[in-house]
Amino acid sequence: MKEMLRILFNIILVSKIQPTAWDTNKTILIPKQGKDSSKVENYRPLTIGSLICRTYWGIVDTKLRKVIAFSPRQKRFVHEIACFNNIHILNETLKAGKSKDGLVAIQLHIAKAFDTVPHKAVDAALERLGLPKCVRESIMNSYTNLSTTIEYGGSKSQV
Repeated sequence: MKEMLRILFNIILVSKIQPTAWDTNKTILIPKQGKDSSKVENYRPLTIGSLICRTYWGIVDTKLRKVIAFSPRQKRFVHEIACFNNIHILNETLKAGKSKDGLVAIQLHIAKAFDTVPHKAVDAALERLGLPKCVRESIMNSYTNLSTTIEYGGSKSQV
């Protein structure tokens, strides 16, 4: 199985095209506690992509980090549990604040932060980092034709 995945992943990298099955995600709407469930803004979307896709990009990330220094804030194409890590950092900060003279915290929420970065800017940044053209094209192609199936209360909708 390991050898088959290695061959598949190399074909994907060389062809610069990921399998179309990786383009469809699954989004589940989770109601926010204590909020009016008749309003769409009172739901938290949880989107899950293909496990094999996440594995592939995790391997790409591991290989790239050996030769290129990315920002520790980078969260796309990263082989880590980003939400877990961010919650852990917050918990440790709160613990430190309780054991000292207090803590002042500010939360910054940028709505649709990933949706507002033009893909051309991503490609230009990857080029400045010195990524080979085939890797940049593979990354940029992974953004095209994406969709998600939204599920809530037994009904599904393809977006």
